[in-house]
Amino acid sequence: MNKAWKLMRIMVKMQLSMANKSTTEKVGYLLIGLMMIPFGLLVLFFIQGLIGSMYAALEPLGNESVILGLLFVMMTFFYCFISIGTVLSSFYFAEDVESFISLPFEPYQILFGKSAVPFLSLYGLNSILLLPSLIFYGIHSSSGMLYYLFAVLIWALTPIIPFVLTAIILMFIMRFANISKNKDRTKVLVGLMGFIFAIGINVLLRLDAGTGNSDISQMFTQQNALLELITKFFPTAYFSSIALTEIGSWTGLLYFLTFICLSVAAIVLYLTVGQRFYFKGVLGLSGGRRKTFKEEKMQKQLKPQSVFVSLWKKEMRIILRTPTFFTQIVVQSLFFPLFFIVLIIMDPNGPLTGWGSQLNEMEGKKVILSMFGLTVVALGINPASFSSISRDGKSWFNHLYLPIPASNIILSKLLVSFFINFLSLLLLSVAALFVLKVPLMIWLVWFIISLITGWIASMAGLMIDFYSPKLNWTDEREVFKGRFIGIVPLALEATVFGVIILILWTSGLHGIWSTSAVLTGILIILTVLIQYFLTMMVKRKYYNIL
Repeated sequence: MNKAWKLMRIMVKMQLSMANKSTTEKVGYLLIGLMMIPFGLLVLFFIQGLIGSMYAALEPLGNESVILGLLFVMMTFFYCFISIGTVLSSFYFAEDVESFISLPFEPYQILFGKSAVPFLSLYGLNSILLLPSLIFYGIHSSSGMLYYLFAVLIWALTPIIPFVLTAIILMFIMRFANISKNKDRTKVLVGLMGFIFAIGINVLLRLDAGTGNSDISQMFTQQNALLELITKFFPTAYFSSIALTEIGSWTGLLYFLTFICLSVAAIVLYLTVGQRFYFKGVLGLSGGRRKTFKEEKMQKQLKPQSVFVSLWKKEMRIILRTPTFFTQIVVQSLFFPLFFIVLIIMDPNGPLTGWGSQLNEMEGKKVILSMFGLTVVALGINPASFSSISRDGKSWFNHLYLPIPASNIILSKLLVSFFINFLSLLLLSVAALFVLKVPLMIWLVWFIISLITGWIASMAGLMIDFYSPKLNWTDEREVFKGRFIGIVPLALEATVFGVIILILWTSGLHGIWSTSAVLTGILIILTVLIQYFLTMMVKRKYYNIL
């Protein structure tokens, strides 16, 4: 294991070192860290209030363990979902994968080292959500030092089993899939697993929630009965919850030791499976399929078209054919609206089902501003916008030698970003019109305002990437990972649009038409201003990007 630990330290330094970062990037990280402080305090305040209210309601019934059960189930879901992308990127799609094969290392040692960075990303999420939640639960339950000792150990071990199970499943898929003949296509399909997993888990849990109201009321009177229902598909969440709620008893100690043994067994199984299957999946990546070039067939596909259309198609094909770009841009952008639709369809009697018919009874100003706020959240983070320039990498400089105006190239990238936002709006429109039954006129006003908002969000993201692009990447993941660039446009948009919503909300406007007219006018003015600054930036920086 000594070699494995050394290899892990080397890989962590290679990916997380600040040695080659510019002063601008270091300052950017510092500013982002400072910006996250108030956001983190807001998250802590929300978690504390939520756990406090749930504990006050469930403790008299003896079902306070449900709080921990829900917490561990949620975290297990997050671990599996995040691990799909990080495992595929680090284990198989990184440029340095095959270079390690020729080195004198065993497969399990390379796998151990490769697991470091994906596992650190899980611990980042672990520290933001799970750790403060366990602390707040201990405070509300007036637990002693033994609880906090168990909680820290469980906190450290909780990501292991979800990560191991996800990685083993992916290793089997990559081992037996015919990836040598369909390399890029397989990467895209496997990358979609995260999206399908998130939707599938939601559907599975809702299908299983067919228990009658009378049965649920009986579970509230039986200790741990409700916990067993919630953690039915996640046994480790049940073990962890019992271990922390029955501190000092033999039952709690038994479940705690069982959880530790399962975690150790998972690590052993992970390294054993990796020793046997990891190299076989990696070696399959280097294969390819020879295609016969036929000039007659190629000539039939060649059609004259404008330069602008060609640029737009080129950008879209790069996104759709590059696995990392496809999963990070298309899948991530469409996840929220699709998940929202599935959530409503699978819960036809939920609180959102009759929401559309109630809009006519609400004050018009509140309706349009609330829907506008939803649009800002849905379109705020658009990876297609803040990767517009960086996606080209070192090939960006080819644009400088082509007889194509800079405005055409920038506009084509801008329209690609806007097109992704447009797809999200179409999906949300389907949910609004056919599921929520939103009145047609209200939808039309919202849709027009959302189109303008999507264009502003696209320009804002492009300008930020234009200001500090990442062109010297060797792996497509570097365009998105470690830059935190997606937070910057979201923070700016939340600040600007939040101020606009606050001003209009407290203004003397009341009707939907007057509010919409003022809001549309403000957005048009913002669009003109941002377009002007973008044009000035293109003139100054287009031929001087380093």
